[in-house]
Amino acid sequence: MKIFFYETKFNRYSITVLIASLEHAGLIDKIEIEIFKDTDIENILNKEIKGIFCFSFCSPQWEKIKEILEKIKSVSPNSLFLAGGPHPSGAPKETLQAGFDYVFVGEGEKNFPELIEKIMHGKVFPNIIHGEKVDIDNYPAWSLKHKKFSPLEITRGCPYACKFCQTSYLFGTKPRHRNIESILKHVEIFIKQGMRDLRFITPNALSYASEDGKTLNLVAVEELLKSIKSLSKDIRIFFGTFPSEVRPEHVTPEALEVIKPYISNKTLTIGAQSGSDRILDKIHRGHSVEDVYNAVNNAINAGFFVNVDFIFGLPGETASDQADTIKLMETLINLGHKKNIEVKIHSHYFIPLSGTPFAKEKPIKLSRNLTQFMGKLYNLKNIFGKWYEQKLYSEY
Repeated sequence: MKIFFYETKFNRYSITVLIASLEHAGLIDKIEIEIFKDTDIENILNKEIKGIFCFSFCSPQWEKIKEILEKIKSVSPNSLFLAGGPHPSGAPKETLQAGFDYVFVGEGEKNFPELIEKIMHGKVFPNIIHGEKVDIDNYPAWSLKHKKFSPLEITRGCPYACKFCQTSYLFGTKPRHRNIESILKHVEIFIKQGMRDLRFITPNALSYASEDGKTLNLVAVEELLKSIKSLSKDIRIFFGTFPSEVRPEHVTPEALEVIKPYISNKTLTIGAQSGSDRILDKIHRGHSVEDVYNAVNNAINAGFFVNVDFIFGLPGETASDQADTIKLMETLINLGHKKNIEVKIHSHYFIPLSGTPFAKEKPIKLSRNLTQFMGKLYNLKNIFGKWYEQKLYSEY
């Protein structure tokens, strides 16, 4: 049996985990795996293929995925087509109606290999499969046979349930942490493979080992970082930066003092999202504008550069709210200038995501003042991100 995984820069981490789950289930030697990208699609269309095509994708990819699905189905009608990931999980019926044979909702480590095995034995099963929440300690993050590695997931689930974000609605509000023993086993493999730059997947790096995801467990955070560092003097730990971040209320002087001796990143990524307390409350962020200011100030005082995430056009925003966001961005950048520390704005534009409370909301038009201010920041090289491309997608 041949399984094809469609890989993009948006889903490569998910594919790594799925392939690792097949390896963990003992199926890897019974199947042939092929990863294809956009540049490979033309070759696939030139020949009839029978196999299982797997697509994991987010809402912004949906229109493109439908086009690819239609093209491949037209030349490979005897293949099966599976969908999973954030968008299918939030809109399973819509995904089926587009032409997929099976849709995964939620997590796939346990149920994806089970589905593949059932297909191999010709068994009948429902078109929508609800994945079980798993103990991530019981599943590998990487595939050794296929040499598929990604940032190491150390926490799954988020207690805050922000209305624009899919994380809590996909993985639940009770955090599940990979224990240190499991993490160290992964890091040992990482080192043996000759790699040295270790990054993490987590909704909030500083929440590691916190029972509720809100109360810091700095003893455990330090134990984690210290234990990793003890495995190799050459390993470089990137913590609280891409592809994860830290929540502002957790960026305390004590927390920064704990992590700084062990990590290699000079920049922290802090999630602010808005400069309006009214909007922060509306989107269920669970922190204040003052928390954002204090976080950036604390990071600067500890010698970190800072990237601050903002989402423009959030539902319910008024011109006054956007003015508050301008004020906060300007204040944070000036705060950095005073200490000769770079503070940059990581820009996003609101996109309604399936399965969230804001799934059917429309983005709010940006005020002229906000658009002009962002143009000024681009000229000063104080802003980066894909907000304009996201704006075009949302309006489409």
